[in-house]
Amino acid sequence: MSGGRLLVKKILLMVPALAAAALLVGFAYAAYTAQRADLGWSPAISRPTYRDTHPLVVIDEGHHNASTASMLGRYRPFAQLLKADGYAVRTGKEAFSPGSLEGVQVLVSANASGASKPQFLGINVSIGASGDRAAPAFTPGEVRAVSAWVKQGGSLLLIADHAPFGTAVEGLANEFGIKMYKGFLEVPNEISDPLMFSRENGRLGEHPILSGDAPETAIRRVMTFTGQSLDGPPEANILLRVPANAIEYLIQEGQEARPGPAGKAQGLAMTWGQGRIVVLGEAAMLTAQVANNKPFGMNLPGNDNKQFALNAMHWLTRKF
Repeated sequence: MSGGRLLVKKILLMVPALAAAALLVGFAYAAYTAQRADLGWSPAISRPTYRDTHPLVVIDEGHHNASTASMLGRYRPFAQLLKADGYAVRTGKEAFSPGSLEGVQVLVSANASGASKPQFLGINVSIGASGDRAAPAFTPGEVRAVSAWVKQGGSLLLIADHAPFGTAVEGLANEFGIKMYKGFLEVPNEISDPLMFSRENGRLGEHPILSGDAPETAIRRVMTFTGQSLDGPPEANILLRVPANAIEYLIQEGQEARPGPAGKAQGLAMTWGQGRIVVLGEAAMLTAQVANNKPFGMNLPGNDNKQFALNAMHWLTRKF
């Protein structure tokens, strides 16, 4: 075989290996820059709230949730925070029913949707994806079961981020008189990701979740990261007050974003029968994540989001 032919053969043999190496490098870079849980974040609680009793918290993973507490899930840091504070935490993969809710003190459902969107290391993958994510995440029977459970004394933390999650969970939200605006919240002429809610700008409401049970647990600054806006019934307390000039961008398939008026809140707290409910229109605020290797959420300096999460859970478990 001539030298020229041998060289061509060697090059042809190298092409698959080079392509595989390039693909591996591209995937590694995508994983490095993707939005994912900050697995290096530590909750660092020196004195857990619950040392003798351990309220049971179930984090929903049975409704195509984008935010889960699984090994690489975006709500794993939130689950770690609760465990560090003395809660018993488990994931729930069942449909909501009287049986699945029995013994549960707090049910947490974050970014439930109507269809799956598989991810690997924070990267969206098309394999296994099917259905409409904006379709109802919960059946009418599940809505009735949760409503009855809360009325009897259960506590619900319901979180629905920007589209499509507001549409997917509005059936459950409507049960409690809560309107989800189902788009993308933005405040004109202001950085909206993160969006600041503080005592200084007048966007924090008045509620035990915000005042805490001691001066050191009072909330002064909460950051949210896009999300949607909300309205609640008259008896609901606004935790995070959206400014009057805020805009909600609605996006429909095949159309440009359409701006409209936003709701009055991005966080609400209310009672329902004997139970308690906290509803948030943004999910990243209660966890620790990285994107482009930069922190956002509880791990971003300059906010009280970690204490806000603890206070919300303490109120839901009637610590105050």
